[in-house]
Amino acid sequence: MRKVFISLAERSASNYIYEIFKEGFEDYELVGLTDERLERIGIKSVGRYEEISVIGITEALKVIPKFLRLYKKILEEVKNADALILCDAPALNLKLLKDARKLGVKRIIYFISPQVWAWKPQRAKVIGSLADHLIVILPFERDIYRNFPVKVHYEGHPLVDLVKPVKTKEEFLKGFKKPTLPILLGSRESEVKRHVKLFKDTIADFQKSYEPVAPTFSAYEKEIKENLGIKTLTYEKASYDCFYYSEFSIIAVGTASLEAGIAQNPHLVYYKVSPITYFIGKRLVKVPFVSLVNILLGERVIPELLQPRAKEILKAFEEAYENREKIREKLAELKELLGREGVINRLRNLFLDLLR
Repeated sequence: MRKVFISLAERSASNYIYEIFKEGFEDYELVGLTDERLERIGIKSVGRYEEISVIGITEALKVIPKFLRLYKKILEEVKNADALILCDAPALNLKLLKDARKLGVKRIIYFISPQVWAWKPQRAKVIGSLADHLIVILPFERDIYRNFPVKVHYEGHPLVDLVKPVKTKEEFLKGFKKPTLPILLGSRESEVKRHVKLFKDTIADFQKSYEPVAPTFSAYEKEIKENLGIKTLTYEKASYDCFYYSEFSIIAVGTASLEAGIAQNPHLVYYKVSPITYFIGKRLVKVPFVSLVNILLGERVIPELLQPRAKEILKAFEEAYENREKIREKLAELKELLGREGVINRLRNLFLDLLR
């Protein structure tokens, strides 16, 4: 049985791998960094990616000892693998790509290009020169790698298939007495803790006219309830129901913004990191927007607030909410840019072809 190692470090990549690999790969031994869902579909774990998944320079320093211990385990598995699948996460996977080449791994597939168009464009050279295959999920990324030997594949964005409501509108809204206002605080523990503090002093202002609700992971439920006192939704894909059945959302920068855009849910994005991380990042980022929605549409359709105070988010929300129908109209263009439905099945067949 051929052994395939899958390396990822983020929830969004985990979601895609789960959907693609949950069937059709019975002839392979799948090993990698996991979470509970990936383990349920038979991927053997060398460790949980949540242990090393952080955003920011000062935040990353705290997990270096864990990372080094885990990386030794990863290399032990990779050197005996027939193929390696790297999913985004350049801080981890570019090093692993180089080491895997030295170890003589026969087939290396990079799935989801890092955002080399936003910052650190030199990463494209590493991937383009060392990976055998690159699977991109944004249409404009194909051109970035056209002058490199790596074989580039594009089948569309997985979220085109995945962003669907779980409950009916009636089921979702049952128990809410005011219009729902989803507030997404992030997918990492460090993000949630930081953003909970940000909203603590203004949550009462939102509650005057709306019912704030936080779709989140059960691990963060206590933190949110104790500090914000708002309803949490911890069932799988709860955020999709929020996007389809709410008039507006407030979203921490990340994949959730693109998910909301696909659902045509008007929203604003915000983010807060340590001052040092922000200072350095501001000088490295080369794109005019931080939201992928705005980048794809080529204009500032949704408001972006970086390092905001709580009152600034409240004010921006009030202004954008009044303009929500115009935002919704612009978001209708987004889905057409990301490929036709059936992406997951096309990606599954592509992986099977590349691993044969």
